[in-house]
Amino acid sequence: MSAAVQREVIRDFLGINKLLDRIEKLESIMATAREQLDAVSAKVDTLVGDVRAELDILRQQQGNLDAEGQGALDRLSAKIDAFDAEVKAPAGGATPPPSDQPAGDGTV
Repeated sequence: MSAAVQREVIRDFLGINKLLDRIEKLESIMATAREQLDAVSAKVDTLVGDVRAELDILRQQQGNLDAEGQGALDRLSAKIDAFDAEVKAPAGGATPPPSDQPAGDGTV
């Protein structure tokens, strides 16, 4: 029996090949999840940008708003600012990676 065949027999016996297969599947799942999170993040950024643009239009017309309209504008602005701060805050006190670099290289 050649060394390569012996190595494969031992790997199969120890379950290393199954473990490696599972690791590859996990890497694939993690990559897909990362892509999905990036897509959601981009949509949220677009939504926040659109809402901020509309708020800017309302701010330019502040002289035309009554007290109730001004209060609604102020509350909405505060909610958007709070949401933006919460989204940008690191989870669990961790330091986020620089925004121009990926969080990891995808290796295990």
